[in-house]
Parts: sequence; C-alpha cells; structure tokens
Amino acid sequence: MYKQNKEVMKKVTVVLAHDNFENSIANQTIIKELKEVDQLEIRNIYELYSDYKIDVEAEQKALIDTDIIIFQFPFYWYSAPAILKAYIDQVFAFNFAYGPEGNKLEGKEFLISTTIGGPAEAYTPTGYNHFRIEQLLLPFEQTAYLAKMNYHQPIYEHRMVYVPGVYNTKESVENNAIRQAERLKEQINNFRQEEIEMNTLIHEFVAEWFGNFDKLAENGFFINHLDGKVIFKFPEGEYEGHAGFANWYDSIKETIKADNKHMVEIKSIKRDGGFYRVALEVEIDAETNSGEALKMKVKEDWKLTIGQDKHIHLHEYFVEKIG
Repeated sequence: MYKQNKEVMKKVTVVLAHDNFENSIANQTIIKELKEVDQLEIRNIYELYSDYKIDVEAEQKALIDTDIIIFQFPFYWYSAPAILKAYIDQVFAFNFAYGPEGNKLEGKEFLISTTIGGPAEAYTPTGYNHFRIEQLLLPFEQTAYLAKMNYHQPIYEHRMVYVPGVYNTKESVENNAIRQAERLKEQINNFRQEEIEMNTLIHEFVAEWFGNFDKLAENGFFINHLDGKVIFKFPEGEYEGHAGFANWYDSIKETIKADNKHMVEIKSIKRDGGFYRVALEVEIDAETNSGEALKMKVKEDWKLTIGQDKHIHLHEYFVEKIG
C-alpha cells in the first residue's frame, strides 16, 4: 500500500533590500503586485534592521521554511544596496549555506529581481556601462551555486527611475514595474506548476516501484529505471550498477516470498540541482521462504533524475533500519 502526503503550495520569501523604499515608485509597485500572490512573505530587511544588526537566527529560519527565495532590490553601482551585502555576509554563514554541514539552502529556487535605472543600451559593450546585467550579477550566481540553490536568470526592467522633467515619467516607471512584477508572478507560477508535475511523476513512480516489489516482479522493470552507476546501500551491504542490483535482488527472492507488503509514505521531495532527492518511510510485512514472519521499518533516501521524456532514473538508493 502507498500513502501520499497532501501537496503543499511552494512558499515564496522575498528579501526586499531598499534603503529608501517609501519613496521608490518601482519597488513599491512591484511589492504591491507581489502581495497578491498566495503563500508569499515579504521581508523588508532595511525596515527590520536599519542599524544593520541582523537577527541571523530569524532570517535563517525564514529561509529554511521557504521553497523559493527572491532578492528584490534597486541596482546600485552595479550591485545591490549595502544592507543586502550585510545580510548575505551574516545569514549565509558557514555550516548554514556552505561548509561540511552547510546544506540548509540546498535545492531551493533562487531568483534575482532588480530595478535598473539606466536604459538597456547602456548595458552593452558599446554602452557607457559596458557590461550586461547578467555579467554584473555573477557574484549572486556564484553565491547560489556555493549554497547549492537552483539559480535562475534574473528578472529586471530598465528605466526604473523617475526624475521630474528630466528622465522618464511616473506612469512609464509604474508600467515598467508592473511588467516586471507580472514576469515574477509568471516565474513563481512556473516553479509551482513544474513542481506539481514532477511530484506527481515521482509519486506515481514510487507506487509502481513498490507495487512491483510486492510481487517480486522480474528485474527488468527495476533495471530500466537504474542509472548504470547507481549505488545501493542496504543494511546488509553496498551494491553498484545493474549487476550489483541484480545480485541483491536475487538474494531477496531467495529469502522472502512474493505477495509481500510495503507500506510507503513519502516524507519529502527536494530539488538538488538537476536531481531530486526523495525521503521515504517504509514498513515491510513479508514472509520468508522458510515460513517465518518478517516485519521491518526503514527509511529510504533516493536520488533520481527525470528525463525530458519523463523517464525516471535512480542514481542513489540508501536504506537504513528504524529502531
């Protein structure tokens, strides 16, 4: 049997970094539009920490509890306002965002949303700023890679500053900001929709996998879903590749009868770069070939990929007894 947890909408946390937010047409408009999005929290870090004394524990908890992280800020001198740099320096700490235990942000979606004052033509090799926005934002991209987050192309609009009688109009800045907010909302929706589709595939695969295990089906089904270098770690030993799985599976069929039962619950599904990590709890109710009852509870950790054809391949399969 198979138990499916209720799906929860992916939560979004917007880290807003603006030292003059109350006078910002562009960023105020974007934030106003984003407030329409369900399960979205806005953390105005300059309002919270104008003295730059950031509550690291509170901010780390907010990031742990979210699925999608958006940095929203005006583009100051080819980078972000100082408050965001202070935030990163303090919150993205050793053994939190990086280091041997620094996996707390792993698999989260990361997106930069910034408002650009200058025109698009200024950010070209022949323009007065010479470099593309994407090039100037490379430190944020590397930050995401080090923290093992999923980096996405930044979302921004140009001409997001209004200087009365000199540069742009208030209406044009508002329209540009609305357009940027719409792009952000579309990306959030894409994240959520993709996650629903991938989670559905994984749930269906888990049910099919253990359904075949219950009846001790021929190993062709399993081999078809195993990467050639798959690693299996069981309480009884470690196996590698298709041949290793076949040897382990033959030993299982020699030990227990078919028509056993696996009670399966998926505890979590998380993105890890191009992989998905799936955590499960499984209760096994079987009978050995010698007629003895076999009951066991284990936790399993899978690492898998989903191809463009929606075919699933397992790369790691770790099993550990509970109790």
